[in-house]
Amino acid sequence: MWESFDPNDWESLPHLSGRVATEDDVKNGVAVFYISKGSFALNAMLPTCVIQIDEETGERTPAVVIQAEQAGDQVYLGLRYLTGGNGICGLDEVEQLEEPNEEFAI
Repeated sequence: MWESFDPNDWESLPHLSGRVATEDDVKNGVAVFYISKGSFALNAMLPTCVIQIDEETGERTPAVVIQAEQAGDQVYLGLRYLTGGNGICGLDEVEQLEEPNEEFAI
């Protein structure tokens, strides 16, 4: 379900916008995570291209945000990685791109 994808196809990735994720959304590959209570969906244009920056190593990984929710003071982003797999990170761990660039490639 979380296979690699062509960077040119980022806009067609399944994503969740306008509501919080459910367990079924995660099972169906539309969302990466779900928070059982107390979160709300962010008003974000999804999907969107980002570079995730590892705080410890500085490694930069291209990804697509397919989900954005806030719980308390923390923003959580659900990511799809170009090379496959998914992840969760905070808003402060990504650099948003206006559009894919040379860094946004496999």
